[in-house]
Amino acid sequence: MRSKIVIIIFAFMGILQSMSASASVFELKVKIKNAPDTALLLAHYYGEKQYVDDTAHRTKDGWFVFSADSLLPGGMYIVAGQNKARYFEILIDKEQKMTVEAALPDIATTMKIKGSSDNEKLYSYIQYLAEKQKEVNSLRKQRDRLDPKSDSSSWVEKRLAAIDVEVKEFISGFVEKNKTNFAGAFIAAQQEPPIPSTPYKPDGSVDSTRLYLLYKRSFFSNLDLGDSRLLRTPAYHARLNRYFTQLVVQSPDSVLKEVNNLLPVVKRSKDTYRYLVWFITTFSEKSTIMGMDAVFVDMADRFYSTGEMDFWINKTVKANVLKRANILRPILIGKPAPELMMLDTAMRPVSLHNVKAKYTLLLFWDPECGHCKTEIPLVIDFLKKDKNRFNLEVFAVCTDTNMRKMKDYIKEKQMPFINVNGPRAYTPFFKDLYDVYSTPVLYLLDENKKIIAKRLTVDVLESFLERHEARLRKEK
Repeated sequence: MRSKIVIIIFAFMGILQSMSASASVFELKVKIKNAPDTALLLAHYYGEKQYVDDTAHRTKDGWFVFSADSLLPGGMYIVAGQNKARYFEILIDKEQKMTVEAALPDIATTMKIKGSSDNEKLYSYIQYLAEKQKEVNSLRKQRDRLDPKSDSSSWVEKRLAAIDVEVKEFISGFVEKNKTNFAGAFIAAQQEPPIPSTPYKPDGSVDSTRLYLLYKRSFFSNLDLGDSRLLRTPAYHARLNRYFTQLVVQSPDSVLKEVNNLLPVVKRSKDTYRYLVWFITTFSEKSTIMGMDAVFVDMADRFYSTGEMDFWINKTVKANVLKRANILRPILIGKPAPELMMLDTAMRPVSLHNVKAKYTLLLFWDPECGHCKTEIPLVIDFLKKDKNRFNLEVFAVCTDTNMRKMKDYIKEKQMPFINVNGPRAYTPFFKDLYDVYSTPVLYLLDENKKIIAKRLTVDVLESFLERHEARLRKEK
């Protein structure tokens, strides 16, 4: 009877061990010959950044084992040493139990993978390209030693050209053969967008506008923006960033139009959808292009205030985005400039909205500001030269509370402006109204006190007004 109990206990322990082993649905076993590390890091890409997921310590038999009781999101993962030096990268998708063996110093060519067809394909691809690169390097050295006019040099050039064709055919064949798996999708995403055939105008000249439009249209043809696995590779952010910085016209309307065009594509995945929204939010917030703050406000209103981004960002980030949008919304280009009622040097109230001029240059300055000392003389020169030409007045707001400093500076520089003191005001605090966090700051208002430009520099003021005047004449 006792022996039966023992057998049952051992059988039960075996079941528990089996259950424990099956609990790890993700397992990556790594062995790197000649590696000095006692621990390795596992990290993943996300957009332009990398995040650490786990740490594995070396076992007695030399293995490092990463495991998890849930599947990892598909993407490219990094295995790095204790000093964060990268040893290799792997793709993780449906197959999430694998072993990797390699040896230093050349991990890529010694890589042996079991349990992941994606990574077997990826490293066969890498190893093929490495072999071709060795051949190319050898041929180039050989060519450098030869007489450029010799038959041998000609042969080398032909061989280099042939290798280039072979490699391109290999890559396109690899992508085509593996288009249903992650390895194929990743390699495709790494390739440059296809260059369209050159279009020509009826007169035989190159139609550069048409060429640009064709290239722009095909820019994401080899990268699926709705594939969240690709979001976790270096390719996704790089392509998205290049598109919005180099191919999209840098104006609020153009950027928002492109966002709206891409939203149906990225919406296939919650991650890619939210990433595009976050990317455009930060892109527009950091932009130095005038008027791009309208994009930031649009993102805040459509995606943050509605709660769509709540799952993806914390409450503090959301609050900061909405706070910033609330500051910017009243002072977007095209909006009526908030009224300022401030005391002048004679302690009389002066209204911004009562300034009688076709254009008003709203200037925020400080007597101690080094940049102001450069810009203010330029504003004075511009006003002397072009005040009558453009029917322009300057409403200059001193941001310092010290009236004596303000008066002395105005007298020293002979500032022919409408000079007022910002802190001595009947209207709300000017820094909050106009987002003044440094000086000098210039806003340009039309005769109805509508904002037509903001954060200008004096050197572009004349050309901006000339273009604006030309546009007004064209509209009439």
